[in-house]
Amino acid sequence: MDIFTLGIWLIVFAGLLCWGLLRIAFKRTFVFFIGTVFLIVIDAVACFAFTVGQKGLIHLLWAVPVAISMILGSYYLLSLKVKAPIQHLTEVIRKMSEKDITINIDPKFTNEKYEIKAIVDSLQDLLCSNRILMQNLDKSSSELLNSSTQINSSTSAISSGASEQASGIEEISSSIQEMSANIQNNSNNAQDSENISKKANQQLQLSYKGVQEAVELVNRIYKQVEIVSQIAGQTNILALNASIEASKAGAAGKGFAVVANEVRNLAEQSTDSADRISQLTAQGVEKINQVMDEINNLNIETKKSIELVSEVSAASQEMNIGAGQVNSSIQELSKVVQENAASSEELSATADMLLSTAKKLSDIVNEYEFKETEIISISRNQRRKASKTA
Repeated sequence: MDIFTLGIWLIVFAGLLCWGLLRIAFKRTFVFFIGTVFLIVIDAVACFAFTVGQKGLIHLLWAVPVAISMILGSYYLLSLKVKAPIQHLTEVIRKMSEKDITINIDPKFTNEKYEIKAIVDSLQDLLCSNRILMQNLDKSSSELLNSSTQINSSTSAISSGASEQASGIEEISSSIQEMSANIQNNSNNAQDSENISKKANQQLQLSYKGVQEAVELVNRIYKQVEIVSQIAGQTNILALNASIEASKAGAAGKGFAVVANEVRNLAEQSTDSADRISQLTAQGVEKINQVMDEINNLNIETKKSIELVSEVSAASQEMNIGAGQVNSSIQELSKVVQENAASSEELSATADMLLSTAKKLSDIVNEYEFKETEIISISRNQRRKASKTA
């Protein structure tokens, strides 16, 4: 074996040795592919250079064009396998950064090997995930927007109703306070009426006692008048006897007869006066008895009035207590309603914020371009790929 052949074999062996080491170090990576291309070109150029050195410069006529062709071929191969996929993937990523997720990866790059294949698969999965995410966000934002609108309307209605309830309860509370004041006035008036009735009853009792005393005095007068009437009767009898005796005495008893006649006249007048006084006294006693009966009846009615007024006063006090309790309950209810109104206002503000957030989310989702049909097809392809892998 000559030196030229040995040199060629050494160069080839060195290239194969480097290729083996490169394969061990960078197996199934893009570095291994690029290193293999460079090793082939370098090994070929080394063989060409060794040939020119051994055989003469004449071999440059074919070695240089072949070497240049191999270099250009390797550049074209690297451009086809590295530059074009990277440029395409860069364009896809740029479109994604511009919120365009309708872009698809060229199918001719989906069968690449090494890191390019991993990048293509990962970017394809990212596109699919973003599209599905955007679709879900679009649906969720629409549902959130609708729900937020409904919540906002409901909270506005609740807030308005709570405000109306608070106003109504305040009016009811004012009315009950006025009613409580009126009941208190009625209770005071009933108490005053009861006191007046009691005083009137006491005055009636005193009047009744005074009338009884007057009746006793009239009865005493009546008895004294009867005594006077009896005395007048006896005086009349004595005067009549004296007149008879004077007539028997004749002229000597004429003056005595005149006196006896005057005494008899006075006795008759006294009797008549006593009779009239007795009649008037009897009539007065009768009237007084009627007045006593009326006072007695009035006393009974007054007692009934006092009892009724007492019942009215007690009922008014109970009504006043009940009105106070109702007013207290309404005040508590008013506090609760006011708290509910405040909570409703806070809920309404939260609903407004939620509605604003939903609109912003919807606007953000609308900035992305995607098609639901593409998402469905990509999802199916992913499921098929997953089933094949499994």
